[in-house]
Amino acid sequence: MMLVSIAPNLLGHNRYGFVVSKKLGNAVVRNRTRRVLREAIRALHPQLPAGHDIVIVGRTPIVGQPYTDVVRIVSEVFRKAGLSER
Repeated sequence: MMLVSIAPNLLGHNRYGFVVSKKLGNAVVRNRTRRVLREAIRALHPQLPAGHDIVIVGRTPIVGQPYTDVVRIVSEVFRKAGLSER
């Protein structure tokens, strides 16, 4: 559903990047997908440890998903990656 790439950085905060391919749809669809992913990260940011560069690549199944489902999916991906216990 999405791919997450994580690398440590020497900063005291996290940096996030969002990649959404043109294969997902037109500009409206891609921008909405990016906005929903950004909001999901904004909700989960306080629970994540600082000092990482995180790149999230949106895949086709995430398009059109409601916000609550995207937050759940992102939280699960971070938990599996060892960044979050929630």
